Parts: sequence; C-alpha cells; structure tokens
Amino acid sequence: MSRAGTILRVDLATEKVEKEATSAYVQDFVGGGAIGAKLIWDGVPPDVSGKDPKNMLTFNTGPLTGTLFGNKCEVMAKSPQLANSPVMTAGLGGQFASEMKFAGYDHLAITGKADEPVYLFINDENVEIRDAKHLWGLDTQQTQVRIKEELKDPDVQIACIGLAGENQNVYAMILHDIQNTASREGFGAVMGSKNLKAVAVRGTKGLKAGDPEACKDLWNEFFSEIKEGRGSLFARLSFREGIAAHIGDYGKFRDRGAWGYYESFVAPPMKKEETMADFVTKYKVHNVGCSFCPIQCQQNYNMPGVDTGGGACMFYEGYRYLVKSHDTTLWWRASAKAQRYGIEVNSIANITGWLMLLYEKGLITVEDTDGVPMEWGSEEAVMTVIDKVSKAEGFGKLFVDGAVPAAKVIAGGKGLGLLNQDRNRLSGAWHVGMGSRRTVMLGGPGASRLTRWANQTVFMHPMHTDMEGIIPWYARELGISNEESEKLIQGWASEWTEKQVGDRDAWRPESVRKKGAYLAASENAISACDISGHCDFLSDRGPHFGAQRVGVEETVQWISATTGTLCTKDMLLDAVQRKRLLEIAYNQLCDLSRAEEEVSYVKALDPVPDGYHKGDAIDLERSVEPGAEYCSRRGCDPATGLPLREELERLGLGDVAIRLGPLLAGPAPEAPSPQSAT
Repeated sequence: MSRAGTILRVDLATEKVEKEATSAYVQDFVGGGAIGAKLIWDGVPPDVSGKDPKNMLTFNTGPLTGTLFGNKCEVMAKSPQLANSPVMTAGLGGQFASEMKFAGYDHLAITGKADEPVYLFINDENVEIRDAKHLWGLDTQQTQVRIKEELKDPDVQIACIGLAGENQNVYAMILHDIQNTASREGFGAVMGSKNLKAVAVRGTKGLKAGDPEACKDLWNEFFSEIKEGRGSLFARLSFREGIAAHIGDYGKFRDRGAWGYYESFVAPPMKKEETMADFVTKYKVHNVGCSFCPIQCQQNYNMPGVDTGGGACMFYEGYRYLVKSHDTTLWWRASAKAQRYGIEVNSIANITGWLMLLYEKGLITVEDTDGVPMEWGSEEAVMTVIDKVSKAEGFGKLFVDGAVPAAKVIAGGKGLGLLNQDRNRLSGAWHVGMGSRRTVMLGGPGASRLTRWANQTVFMHPMHTDMEGIIPWYARELGISNEESEKLIQGWASEWTEKQVGDRDAWRPESVRKKGAYLAASENAISACDISGHCDFLSDRGPHFGAQRVGVEETVQWISATTGTLCTKDMLLDAVQRKRLLEIAYNQLCDLSRAEEEVSYVKALDPVPDGYHKGDAIDLERSVEPGAEYCSRRGCDPATGLPLREELERLGLGDVAIRLGPLLAGPAPEAPSPQSAT
C-alpha cells in the first residue's frame, strides 16, 4: 500500500502525458533503480547519446520512499559525460521523492525536447508543461523561489538546473532545495538538452501503511538503535556536524587528501580558524535533511556577506585540498556559487586544480585562461573557473563536453596525462590505493570490463581509506586514543565481513581471500537501498561507522510492513541482480553502438607519492583472483565480464540474452583499460 501505483511518462516534444501501472514491474524489480533500469532498457536504444532528445531521464522512488523508513530517489539516464553514454545513476534526497509519491507516482520518465524552455508541474493527477523562458538564466535558488511564487504554494518541491545545465555542461547537476543534489553523471546537462529547467511537484494524497502495527514496531526498533544503540554515535556526530569534520578536517589525518593536484598528499597544518569544525560552529544555522529522517545530517549555513546555502557529503572536499587552500571563506564562497550555478563541486574543483598544476609547470599562461593567473589557492582563479565553465564563456567553452576534450586542446594536449580522470569522469581528493603497499581491488579481464559497464563505479567503498577519517573523529567524541578508536572501528568492519562472507579480514586492503565476495556483499547493501528507497548512509554498507543496524534482512521486513505484501531476502537480492545485469548488458551494447575513443589516466593506479602512505598502490596482479570471484557472485563470465546466459534465464531476462546474442558465445570485444597517470 505504500506504493503510489503509477509510472508517469512525459514526452516534452509532443507534450504527450501517459500513465502506467507500476504493478507490472514490482514482482521482478521491486522498485527504485531496478525499475528505472528496466524502463531505460525497454525504451532507449543503446546508440542514443546522453544529450539526444530520445534519452530518457527517470526519477525512481522505492516502496519505502515517503514512509518513516526512507526518502531516497534514484535519478537515472544515459550519461553525457562518457563518450558511449552508458546508463548511470545519482541519488537525490530531500522532500522531492516523497512528494512524487504523495502526488501518486512511483516513477517519472521524461523524453523528448521542448521547443523552448519549460518546466514540468505535477499537481496530483494534473500534469502541466509550463513556459520557463522567464526562468532561463536564473540560478538554482532563484529558480525555486520564482516557481513557488508563481504557483503560490511554498510547499511545492522542485528539482532544477542552473546555468551549467542550461549550457549542457557534462558536469552539471540537478539540485533540489538548498543542498540535495543528483550531482554526478551530468544529469543537469540532460535536463538542459531537453530545454527542461525544472520539475515541480505537489502531492496531497499521502500514503497508507500495509501493516501499521508492524511498521510502528519496526520503526521503534530502528529509532532505538539510532538513539541509544551503537548507531547513536554516528547519528550524534552526523546531526552535530554532518561529515564536515570527517572530510574537511580529518582528511589530513595520515595524509589522506591530495594537497594540490595529486602531486603530494602532505598538507600543511591547519589553524583553528581554518577547520571545518570552527566553520560549523560559527555559521551553521540549523540542520536539514531528508523527510522523516531522525538524523538530519546536512547543514544550512549563513556566512554574512558571502552566501547562504547547504552542504552535504563530498561537498566538503573539493575547494580545499585540490586547490591548496585551508581558507574556509574561499571554500564556502566557491562551493555555494557552484551549487547556485548547478555544477558539481568536486568536478569543477578538479578542473581548477588541474589548471593550477599546468600553470605551475609552465604549460599554460594567463593567455590560456582569459588573463587570470591560475595560482594555487587564488580566489580570483577559483571563481573565474566556476564562472567561465558554467556559463560556457571564454576558455570555459572548451569544457562543455568535459575535461578530456578540453585537455586535448589546452597546452597542445600536453596536460592530458596529468588529468586525473576515468573516461572523462573526474575524481575527488582521495587515493583508493591507500592502506597497503599491495592494496587489492578488482582485477582481471572480466572484472575490469564489468566495472567499466557498471551503472556506477562498482561499489567498493574501501573501508581502509574511509575509516581513517573516522578514527580521530570518534576518538574525540569517545575520549579515547586514536589507537583505541582504530581498534574499535576495525572490529566493527571485521564483524560485518565475517557475517557476510565468513572472513573477518576480507575488508582489509591487502586481503585477497573472500575480497570479491565482500565487494559483492557491499554492493548488494547499497543496491538494496537504491531499490527500496532507504538511505544507504543509515545501512550496513558502512559498518566501519558502527551504523550497521539495517541490512537486507531488515529492509525486506520494512518493505513487507509498508506495502502489506511479502518481500523476502531472495526476492530483493534477485531484484538487485536483475538491475545490475540489465545495466551491464545495456552498457556493453552502448559500447558496441557508439565505438568512440575513450581515454583514462587514473592517478589512483600510481603509488602514493609521499606522506604516511608513501608507496601504497593497487596491486593489479593480486586483484585478479578477487575479480574472478566478484564476477562469479554477480553471475558474469570472469573472462569477458558479460552476464552468463544461464543466470539471465534464471532471472527471467531471456530478452537480454537474445539482444546480446553471439557475444555470449564468444569473447567480448576488447575494452581499453585505465592507464596509470605515469
């Protein structure tokens, strides 16, 4: 009963609106991103590019969205960031997803391109395509204010684009409220390519719980864990400061964050006034977050004379380490402006750091950047790059289709090998090879191709690097030493991996045994959240946080209670498997249909150059065995990465086997592997 029951399809070119029952998809795909993957598989030919009007932009809620147990929305489309436009995913929180459900819709699928700028207004059964010419050119905050004034309803929930999306920059994002973003994969450019400025939703129907008593009991268990159990530590810190300190301050613990553009990982000491903890204390107005969530882990800031806005997640990373700056005023000014312009913060910070490195090395001059010197930590340089790239002006025009096309032109292409990217996708400040001289991830021919064809980077969430920022955070809160904190956190990680795969050490960076199984289990944990509509931040995908109360077993209990229909662990995991195999198969077909050159120079494959982790790197040779194990767990051929025919047939995906055809009988076409930056 917690399902809204309808899929809304809108074609902006023909202005045709269609409604379809969700029930036809529920048995096999449950909801969320799994149904989104099916909609794109069925409705978008693989040769369609990310900015093609035929591309389908989908907003996908799960059965828990709009209940006490979740408010997650998965945005899915073919991404314009990568040359072959694979299907990709970005999460979106806030109130928007619940409002969709309250209006009567589980999924929204948008195709076509309007002749002129428009916005979509969904008001329960009424769906309108409205003129947005007066909104074109406004930033993301101005757009939402104007639409709410125009509709005379402050409770309308809006997802919109800024200038970067209007100019179809492939790093443009979708923003809702002040800090909720579908920030990766370039979906802001997809909206811009459709002349779609915003989607506004107002729902008044609400939802009913299938088994109210069971929902109440399950909620009380969950809330008790958040309030008094192991998860209370994570909840308390998240409410107080989000992950501002974890990312922004403790990124320097054991030299985790790159200082500058990956040339060094040793950052200078911070003064008290340069810490994120100090910034939060001075400028936080209050906490914000997703509907019904007891934690409210995001922050609303007001820095007088600079800007107001919100922050969450990796937002705290980019304009500090990558541009060699501990100046929190510069960080906030730049990050808030990027949010308003609707360009993903870490991507634009990555571009800025790269330009600063080229300037330092003498590969570019002020003539290449419209008269502005790209000096480390320069506010003028930082703000100029945001302006030029978002508005597609001056040298910023070169970046419309991404950093790789720009790097082939700038400095005569001499800086391309210095750009830390994977097929035009830009990275944050961390090095995933940290933790061991012989860090093991996923390797071998099948796993490498499978990772390439994944909807998103195969969800490894390497606890060995992430937990280092938690060590001093938790030590401070618990009044214990860093050594004691590390032992505690590692114990939690070992407890989870033993439960999942029967090996306490599978999470460790140098571990080979059961590593592939561990990575598959970690991916299952987050995919179950993507499908159900529950926030993965509050799930056991991150056992090192100590917040591991909610796993697949608990999720299916919640789904059963809220919908009033039995959902088992096997049903949910099979839905995860169908989602993943559809994505892998579809993205292989995208490769074949648009065989364009793709370039990868991944600095994370190079040894860490200095600092605490000097010499640490991914051991590709020892990663082959875990790669084969992962493929086996995922139902794919370790030699090719393609789904196995018998697994497709077991899952009722015979049509996928037919479309893949002869590929399943022979080796897959050669896929270029990411190269070391050196």
